[in-house]
Amino acid sequence: MCVCTGVSAIDVYTPEELFVENGTTATLSCSFKSREVISSSASVIWSFLPEGDTGASTSIFYYSSGKSFPGSVPQFKSRVEWAGDMNKKNASIRVLHMQVKDKGTFSCDVKNPPDISGQNSIIKVKVFPSAKHFCLRDI
Repeated sequence: MCVCTGVSAIDVYTPEELFVENGTTATLSCSFKSREVISSSASVIWSFLPEGDTGASTSIFYYSSGKSFPGSVPQFKSRVEWAGDMNKKNASIRVLHMQVKDKGTFSCDVKNPPDISGQNSIIKVKVFPSAKHFCLRDI
């Protein structure tokens, strides 16, 4: 008799780049494929690494068991909210009032036990200044 065990892996997908206007809300899309039924212990961690930084990324948002846990990073305080639906394999978040200093690499990491192996997926976010409106006066 042969007992075979398969290795479960989860696949996570994000767009490669996202361009956002300063002051607007950005939806950071993240979807995933799991070989398992979505469990109540499925979780999502979103992390951020500022552009030009070579250190470790910082967790800015955690989602598990239907509850959101925003990170304690002052830069993102009260600006990140859940926009996903785990049953639809959607692990997206929204970042409110995007700022130029928010440019960098955001990563989405999804775990759906026992399906916990796999790579996170990253989005390079560019934030550009909002267009300014000028009024011309008659001289």
